Amino acid sequence: MYKTNKLALAVAGALTVSAISAQAQQQGSTASSLEEVNVTVSPLDKPADAVAAPVSVLAGDELRDKAAATLGDTLRGQPGVANASFGGGVGLPVIRGQSANRVKVLNDNLDVADASNTSADHASSVEALLAKRIEILRGPAALRYGSGAIGGVVNVIDGRIPTRVPEKVEGALEMRHDTGNRQDAGVFRMKGGTGQLAWYLDGTYRENGDTQIPGLAILHHEEHGEEAHAGEEPVAGEVHAEEEEFNTDGYVGNTSGRGHSYSGGASWITDSGFVGLSVNRTGKNYGIPFGTHAHEEEVHAGETAEEHAAHAGEETPEAVRIDMAQTRYDLKGEHRFDHTYWDKLSFRLGHNDYEHTEIEAGEPGTRFTNDAWESRLELTHDDGGPWRGAYGLQLSEKDYAAIGDEAFIEPSVTRSAGAFTMKERSWGDWHLDLGARLERVEVSPEVSEDRDFNLLGASAALQYFLAEHQHVSLGLTSAERAPVAEELYADGAHLAESRYILGNPELDTENSVNWELGYHHHNEEASGWHAARLEASVFYNRVADYIYAQNTGLEDLESEFPIYAYGNRDATFYGAEASVKFPLAGGHYLSLFGDSVRAQFDEAVIDGESRDVPRMPPLRTGLALGGDYGQWNWEWRTTHAFDQDHPGAFEEETAGYTRMDLSARYNVEVGGSDAVLFASARNLLDEEIRNSTSLLRDFAPEPGRSVEAGVRFLF
Repeated sequence: MYKTNKLALAVAGALTVSAISAQAQQQGSTASSLEEVNVTVSPLDKPADAVAAPVSVLAGDELRDKAAATLGDTLRGQPGVANASFGGGVGLPVIRGQSANRVKVLNDNLDVADASNTSADHASSVEALLAKRIEILRGPAALRYGSGAIGGVVNVIDGRIPTRVPEKVEGALEMRHDTGNRQDAGVFRMKGGTGQLAWYLDGTYRENGDTQIPGLAILHHEEHGEEAHAGEEPVAGEVHAEEEEFNTDGYVGNTSGRGHSYSGGASWITDSGFVGLSVNRTGKNYGIPFGTHAHEEEVHAGETAEEHAAHAGEETPEAVRIDMAQTRYDLKGEHRFDHTYWDKLSFRLGHNDYEHTEIEAGEPGTRFTNDAWESRLELTHDDGGPWRGAYGLQLSEKDYAAIGDEAFIEPSVTRSAGAFTMKERSWGDWHLDLGARLERVEVSPEVSEDRDFNLLGASAALQYFLAEHQHVSLGLTSAERAPVAEELYADGAHLAESRYILGNPELDTENSVNWELGYHHHNEEASGWHAARLEASVFYNRVADYIYAQNTGLEDLESEFPIYAYGNRDATFYGAEASVKFPLAGGHYLSLFGDSVRAQFDEAVIDGESRDVPRMPPLRTGLALGGDYGQWNWEWRTTHAFDQDHPGAFEEETAGYTRMDLSARYNVEVGGSDAVLFASARNLLDEEIRNSTSLLRDFAPEPGRSVEAGVRFLF
């Protein structure tokens, strides 16, 4: 209560100052204006509007407003992007139904190299509150970033390594509070420099309680057929009600958490480039929602599970928490040539020392570590002729281990080396992009037999410009992905996921052939309906030997967890995304949007078994109405998600929902510095929202109605 009141006083104080301020900001204020920048997902310095592949950019005040505790929750409203949540501490992006080892999460163009892609309960080490810009590339990006980007890329740009010397010391300080989980968060960033030296500092801290929800946390289903044990055939046709288990009412138990992240960086700037170094330290501690152990009574809002057990004389579920720590070092440089052909040389080197421990009933359990290196070298050329392009080399090594009684995967070292080239040219109204990549991946486990893979990728995209700000595009990409260590060698129970995971050392390489047809219209300089922004794309992705963990319908006798076994199956993904934003009179606008993805295996393993690929996002449609008046703006946004009635074999359907959000932002001037007051009311209808992409959808729904408010000072 004290923290909430403190924030309310801060907001009220800032509003009072703004009311008596003699110099209110006008439209185009520095607080809300966005600098036009080229996206870094292209090595050729192209704006997002000119990239043939579908790219979304979240930056500036829009990013600040949408930044959440997890990366998946931050990006869930972007076209084609869903959130694979695992309680309040974990949320990973799902792009067109692809996630984990198929979606590469980058920190300024280098792999974050944490353990988030190895298991659904592992949080990403990326802190959205510290991001300067987030770029989302939907569809294959394996040519530049390797086989882990076969489904898409999320590139988080944080600015820790400066590329220019600021004219003066600049900074920002932000405080926010969220009623949905009683979260308090604070952020600061500063940058400055002198002469040729530039420096940067940032930090954030957050702490939250359990997630507040409408109703019960755990959703019980009537099971059709008894669950069989390993070595037994599933029994079909029987219907019985599952006996009542432990539940919480009004909140999701064991979802409290805290986290911090601090960074420092410095660069030496010259007329022809720069070289810089940054260091980041990140720590998180978060709970895994209850739901794995039987219990006979409900626990109600305001009463913790432990308090209920003390009153009722019953045992509570075993609390599992994740305690994560990471130290990351990054070196970055660029040299611009004074040459008629060569343009610039860029290099990156990163080292990540990551570990987290699963805390079981207050005692340290399994410990996961990942000691990773990655380097990238890119050389671009542009002589003003018809062709320009880039050549690149990427090397990486990951030493990954799970240590403890419940370690379900043996230690392993994965090394990869890739070389690529990208070329483009324009003539008349046409533009052509070509690319190719060769990559070798070696996986060396501690005991099992080594595996190595040779991968080949190629892409072509053709754009036709109907007008200067309007084009259609057609793209074709062929990319391969090598199986990772956990897919090959896992064999054991994973308590946090409540699954027994069984790898397959004989897995084949996964091959994806993706077609993409897109349309883009964007002209902010026009007026009226000609200024409407329209983006639409359809895709068809044929994946041979798709690698996934299938729910076998069997149960491990010792752990009593369901067995998920990795295998290869041919699959097809197809879908569409579209959004249009219409400018209206008086600074108002109307947006319509929607996306869908459908995924099926070519054949069923058992006659009559579902061919649907599990945990796919549902069809979504929505609209937004907003206003931008310079000094303040607002947006009302409604998204409807339809039922996901294609859940896959041995999976349950997920009900649809309608989510309504309202956000507002007010820019003021305080003592010659800019300040921003912001507030967001989320899930106004207090809907029960369960993500079909989440393994814990039956145990941990999304937060109910909540309000987040805060203040941001810029100086």
